Amino acid sequence: MNNGIIKKLYSMGIKQKIILFYLVCIIIPLFVADEIIAGIIFNAEKKERQGLDEGVASSIAFILESDFGTVDEIAKSVYISSGIYDFLNTRYASEYDYYLAYNNFRKNSTLWDLASLEHCKFNFYADNKTLVGGGGIQNIKVIENTDWYKDFKNSGQSKLLWIGYYKDETSNIEDRKHIYLIQALDYYPRPSKEKILVFELNYDYLVNELMKISGVNEGVGFEVVEGDRIVLSSDLSDTSHEEFRIRTDDKNIDHSIETTIYGCRMKINILKRDNYIKRAVNKYFFIVLVLVAFSFILPLLGMIFIKNIFTNRLIRLSNTVKGYNDEHLELATDTEGSDEISLLARNYNTMARRINYLIDTVYKHQLRESESIMARQKAELLALQSQINPHFLFNALESIRMHSIIKHEQETARMIENLAVIQRQYVEWDSDIVKIKDEMNFVKAYLDIQSYRFGDRLSYSIDIEDEAYGYDIPKLSIVTFVENACIHGVEPKASKCWIFVRSYVKNDSLYIEIEDTGIGMDEEELGQLVDKMNNASIELLKKGTRVGIINACLRLKMYSKDKIKFEVSSEEAVGTIVTIKMKLI
Repeated sequence: MNNGIIKKLYSMGIKQKIILFYLVCIIIPLFVADEIIAGIIFNAEKKERQGLDEGVASSIAFILESDFGTVDEIAKSVYISSGIYDFLNTRYASEYDYYLAYNNFRKNSTLWDLASLEHCKFNFYADNKTLVGGGGIQNIKVIENTDWYKDFKNSGQSKLLWIGYYKDETSNIEDRKHIYLIQALDYYPRPSKEKILVFELNYDYLVNELMKISGVNEGVGFEVVEGDRIVLSSDLSDTSHEEFRIRTDDKNIDHSIETTIYGCRMKINILKRDNYIKRAVNKYFFIVLVLVAFSFILPLLGMIFIKNIFTNRLIRLSNTVKGYNDEHLELATDTEGSDEISLLARNYNTMARRINYLIDTVYKHQLRESESIMARQKAELLALQSQINPHFLFNALESIRMHSIIKHEQETARMIENLAVIQRQYVEWDSDIVKIKDEMNFVKAYLDIQSYRFGDRLSYSIDIEDEAYGYDIPKLSIVTFVENACIHGVEPKASKCWIFVRSYVKNDSLYIEIEDTGIGMDEEELGQLVDKMNNASIELLKKGTRVGIINACLRLKMYSKDKIKFEVSSEEAVGTIVTIKMKLI
């Protein structure tokens, strides 16, 4: 089979061989490489979008839980306040007595201070005919025919979150959406007159709060769905005066999470945006353009160049050789240059002249046989690998830093200095063991650069006891955990995060803690990570998962002679704490 392929190659012309070489050795490998690179880019974009969607959904859930939680805390305070019960239960002889009691009640109650919130207002309703309506106090008769009151009574619950669309009975404003938190005041059973506290949350305020999250995260569209009703959304046409839209399917949704508030299950949907492949192409247009150029344009130009300097010359030489007649051999024209084709052409011309001379001089006589020996030459191309002197790089960074200082670009200069510190740590590897003080200087430089990169999204704190500074640890071990916190904890989270690095000595042990307020981990992922850290080995490194963390744990175990323990605690959407406890040698 191999001989058959070789024979077919031998029978092909030079032009066909060049085209075959171009396809097999250039186009196909480049196409495969481009597909791999494009796949990496698209997957990275997809993961970035998924991380953004998860962060926005979590942030929306946090805002809702926070706003409703604030109202709930006030409701709990009111629920056990005996003064409020006394005021609502008292039978007043006259309106004057009521106003005196009302003013005294407001003066001595902190409720009005607690409830002076932008996003809600409250009303008390009590079965007491002597109450004069107004100022947040109403007779319960005014609401007996409202849908929300009927739903509350039918629910049989003491606390209810009610969401609906109707005209407020206490105002002349047109129909609109309402969100009520209803709390029965039944903590003190006697007297048994009905009393309720109703908080109405400001619908427009909630929408604006959620729109802020959308605005700082690429304008991500969202919906908060209760049952099949779209309660809150980023759709500008979905105002508080429009009826709730109904979601009938899960189309046009990229990501969803669920949360429960006062027994009311809500679904937070992140809506689909433009196709992530299209977005990746737009985002990495220059890279795509370069890939296309390297994949097709540059190889095509290379083939044309090779065709002009190699193939065409060989074809002309071949045609010259084929163009002989019985009396004369044609001479080749491509004799300039010093490459093999030019040498072959010159040698052919020399041979042709000699043959032509012999033909001309001994034409009528017997032709003499002639032989031509052609020599092959082999050329080896040596790949030269250039290396930049590390001192040149450090000097260049220092020069750039000084120029930045001269131009009063202090922050840029500081970042360049941190970058130089990091680069020097990676290049200068005289020893694998360093003092904690030196390692923490490197951690600070790394976190400075990450803070510069993330801006207001990342802050950090480094707290090292003086006693801990003098102890040794493997080089670049702590910064590996800090880097892991940045990449896996902070980077996917849309809101602001902190990283804390602490070290202290306690009970003849050195403690090192790395804490982040990032996205955290679930219990399954946490268990796997702790197991890998405490059982770090060469075999785990070969598997290629969590290589950085496992490498750092393995070096710490080897340095401490296995007198070390790794502990990790984490909570999703809250953060992660890594504790390293090393017995002092």
